[in-house]
Amino acid sequence: MRRFQVLDAWRTLAIVLMAAYHFLFDLYIFGVTGAETMFCTPLNVLERFICCSFILLAGASARFSRNNLRRGLTVLGAGLAVELGAAAAGQTIRWGVLMLLGASMVLYHILGKHLQKLPPAALGWGSLVLFFAARVWTEAVTVSVPWLYPLGFMAPGFFSADYFPLLPWFFLFLLGTVLGGWCLEHRDSRLLTLELPAAFTWPGRHSLLIYVLHQPVLYGICYLIWR
Repeated sequence: MRRFQVLDAWRTLAIVLMAAYHFLFDLYIFGVTGAETMFCTPLNVLERFICCSFILLAGASARFSRNNLRRGLTVLGAGLAVELGAAAAGQTIRWGVLMLLGASMVLYHILGKHLQKLPPAALGWGSLVLFFAARVWTEAVTVSVPWLYPLGFMAPGFFSADYFPLLPWFFLFLLGTVLGGWCLEHRDSRLLTLELPAAFTWPGRHSLLIYVLHQPVLYGICYLIWR
């Protein structure tokens, strides 16, 4: 199936913004910038835009994939590698965005055929409502067992520098599958047949590799300059 280059370009934008955001975070870690810069409102909004873009696009791609199980297991492996790499650098990441995306792909492999039978509007609005409902629910509940954090239920003292549990974020992934279905339905539209320069689409086609490698490279540069 022909790739939708506009989606690759959107993913490229998210990758570039993510790398810039993580570089600013590394500068904060090495004391080059302060907390007032790193945790200001514009950067918080930017971080949410980046993550929501990745989740929506992953959901859309799940509608195009012939093997979401294999893709999901690959992304879960990459997420585990990121968590181990963060631990080696003295940071704590538990159930970051890659773990969410991988688990969501596996779940969609199981549930996708049934979900695709629903009217797109029902799935889209239902996912949106459940996203906000699950967000309120998980933030209001505190559990005593430490192993429910992948679902969104945090025990006292839980910390993760990158945390995207299945509740509520799986529902945003499902909203992305509605976007993917819309793209398939309108695949011959002017927007979705747009041809773009490779510079705008290549990073988006290789986003997983870039995601895994960019932070060790940026952190290494900062270490060499500001250690």
